[in-house]
Amino acid sequence: MASDASKQPLPPDENVGPVIVGVTASLTVLVVITTCLRLYTRWALRKLGWDDYTIAATALLAVARTAIQAVQAQHSNGRHQVYVSAEDYIFNNMLGYYTQIFLFASSCLLKSSVCLLLLRIKDTRALRISLYTVMAGLFITNFGCIVILLAQCTPVSTYWKGTGGVCWDPKVRIEAFYVTISYNLVTDLLCSLFPLVAVWRLTIPFQTKVHVSALISLGLLATGFGVARALSLRLKAYDMSWTYAIASLWSSLELFIGIIAANVALSRSVYRFLRHGKPSAPQHARSADDCALPAAVLQANIPGREHFRFEASSILEGGGSSCESQKIYEEKAAGSETEKWAR
Repeated sequence: MASDASKQPLPPDENVGPVIVGVTASLTVLVVITTCLRLYTRWALRKLGWDDYTIAATALLAVARTAIQAVQAQHSNGRHQVYVSAEDYIFNNMLGYYTQIFLFASSCLLKSSVCLLLLRIKDTRALRISLYTVMAGLFITNFGCIVILLAQCTPVSTYWKGTGGVCWDPKVRIEAFYVTISYNLVTDLLCSLFPLVAVWRLTIPFQTKVHVSALISLGLLATGFGVARALSLRLKAYDMSWTYAIASLWSSLELFIGIIAANVALSRSVYRFLRHGKPSAPQHARSADDCALPAAVLQANIPGREHFRFEASSILEGGGSSCESQKIYEEKAAGSETEKWAR
C-alpha cells in the first residue's frame, strides 16, 4: 500500500473527519427520536410487528456505527494516509473493518423492514412471494459481503495491518460490494415506487396523497446517496483513511436517511396518537385497539383495492378495525370486482 501511495504527488492536508462526525451525530439524533416515537406508538396501539423489530435493530447498529466513527475521527480518520501516523492508520482500518460489517447488516435489516411494512399494508400471495424473494436476496448479498470480509484475510488482522498474513485480491471485495450496492439500489426503488403507485390509485383526498407520497419519496433520496457511495469506492486498497472516510460519509447518509424515511412514512399514525391518544374501544370491538375506519376509506369504492385500502388506513393512519366498521366496509365492497382482485 505504501508503494502505491508513494507514486502519487502529496495531496493537500484535508480532514473530513469532523464533517463525518457532525453529519452522522445529527442524523443519529433524528434516527433515535423517530424510531422511539414509532416504537412507542406501535406498542401503545398494540400494533408492534416484525417491521418494527427490524427497524429497531437497524437503529441500534446505526448508533453503534456512529460511536465507532467518532472514535475514528479522534485518530485522524478523514485525512490522507501520508499525514496519519502508522499506529492511527492501522487503528482506523481496524475500526473501519467493523463499521463495514455493521453497515451491511443494518442495510439488510432496513430494507427488510420496509418490505415487511409493505406486507402489513397489502398481503397478497403474489406480493408475498415477490417481497420474500427480495428479502432473501438482501440476506444473500449483504451477509455474503460480511462473509467475504471475514474470510478475505488470514489472519483477519492482516486486513488492517497490511502485513503478517495473506489476503485475497481487493477486487474480490470491492466487486462484491458493487453487486450488493446495485441490488440494494434496485430494492430501494421497488420499495419506494410500489407505495407511490398504490397511494395514487386510492380514492383519498389529494392533499393526503401528496403528503404520503412526499414522505415515501424520502427513500429515493437515500437511493441517491447509495449511488454516490458506489462511485466513491476504489479498486486499490491504499490511502484508506481518506478513501473509506469519504465512502463512509455517503453510506451514513444512505443508511440514516433510509431509517428516518421508514419512520417518517408512519408519521400520520404517530401524530394522531400523540394528539388524540389511544382510540377508545367501542363495545362491539373485538380487541382493545379496534376502532372505526376513517370516513374517506368507508366512502371510497374502488374495485379491486378494498383490502389494500382497509389495511393501509390501519397501518399508516393509526386506525384500528372495529367489527361494526368492518361490516360496513364489507357491505360497501360487496358489489365491487373482488374476484378480479383475488386473481
